Amino acid sequence: MKELKKQWKQHEFQTCYLFYGTETYLIKHYAETLRQAILPAGTESMNFDVLEGKKATAAAIMDAAETLPFLNEKRLVLVKNSEFFRKNGRKEEGEFLLDFVSNIPESTCIVFLEEKVEKTGKLYKAIAKRGMVVEFLPLKEKEMLTWIKRTCGEAGVAISDAVAGYFLQITDHSMEHVQQEMEKLTAYKEGSGEITKADIDAVCSVSLEARIFDLMRAVGEKKTEQAVTLYTNLLALKESPYMILSLMTRQFRMILGAKLLSEAGISNGEIATRLEVRDFAVREYLRQGTYFSKEQLEQAMSDCLQTDLDIKSGRIAETLAVELLLIRYSSR
Repeated sequence: MKELKKQWKQHEFQTCYLFYGTETYLIKHYAETLRQAILPAGTESMNFDVLEGKKATAAAIMDAAETLPFLNEKRLVLVKNSEFFRKNGRKEEGEFLLDFVSNIPESTCIVFLEEKVEKTGKLYKAIAKRGMVVEFLPLKEKEMLTWIKRTCGEAGVAISDAVAGYFLQITDHSMEHVQQEMEKLTAYKEGSGEITKADIDAVCSVSLEARIFDLMRAVGEKKTEQAVTLYTNLLALKESPYMILSLMTRQFRMILGAKLLSEAGISNGEIATRLEVRDFAVREYLRQGTYFSKEQLEQAMSDCLQTDLDIKSGRIAETLAVELLLIRYSSR
């Protein structure tokens, strides 16, 4: 990503890009950055085409790309969610562009924005060879903390590493959500001062994942009353008991996975990469792993599965089933 910005600052552009991945905020951010770099203010209306979904046919894309720019060096063609790069999508339609990718006019830049792609696809390989393919994954914890502090600085407020870490722990992990919560915080501080933990508690929305972490911590620490209270609070927030059960199952699985990897001598950073979670989540999984043996965690996952089956078969109401599971594992 740094290489992209470096090239664009030097006004070096590929004729074709493919941006994809799970971090949609970064995809949108880099697409907008590219638009601003290629199209100076006032030139967009005559030099910018956006084609999305089924409207993004091979013919429409080639037609837009072969149109000469007007009063500008380049024109930009943005193609969103074409599904050209998915096996069960519109792969055949996309393959009509295979020859064209090698012959895109130098005056045109085509950018494909996709969520999922198959790297074995012909069009993917063609763009990787003739243009540039960039995968946008969630930032590492260190990168996120740096981004949070920079964003605060740009808004005129300060935030310590510890408070930034707390903010990251309680918010939803998508950067779009983090950005929204940052805007709430900086507005609350009126563009001055230092953000505190109390400020975050006052205005920020706590993510469901963070609430599940608290719930599982209470279970591990054998605090039955607290666990039931947290569960009741989640129900009051209209969270589905079945969703809570699903997240509990995932937590038990992740705790076991982190525990096994750590015992195998794997570093926390590598565990985070393998489990596809942030570093602080690994630390929490390992801490909660001290409350359970491997056998208990395996049994817990089995009990979660059985609870799921009991609910689906109608043998027990879902609200009660999850509560009984919580009581079983939080009781001394």
